Amino acid sequence: MTKSNRLRELADVLGVPVAAFRNSKDCYHLHVDPAGTRWILTLDAQGKPIVRRIGRDAGQTSAEECAFLFLRREEETPQRNALIALIERLLTTQLKD
Repeated sequence: MTKSNRLRELADVLGVPVAAFRNSKDCYHLHVDPAGTRWILTLDAQGKPIVRRIGRDAGQTSAEECAFLFLRREEETPQRNALIALIERLLTTQLKD
């Protein structure tokens, strides 16, 4: 599978445009479940990657967790798979540069 096809496949799975892998962002939306809970990859105040879970309703609290602990703790979930796909993409880009 070519790089272009792999990116297109990942983008389709994640429900994002292929350009999302090329554009710099403050955060990446990993997943939104049917109840509206969102998982976002961002940086904390110290600049370390965290996964933030945000409930659908404004009154719901959000939870933050180190991205690496999140990967260890989570089972096969869409948000974990999205984070793995993003890491693969970033590593591929870094190794090719």
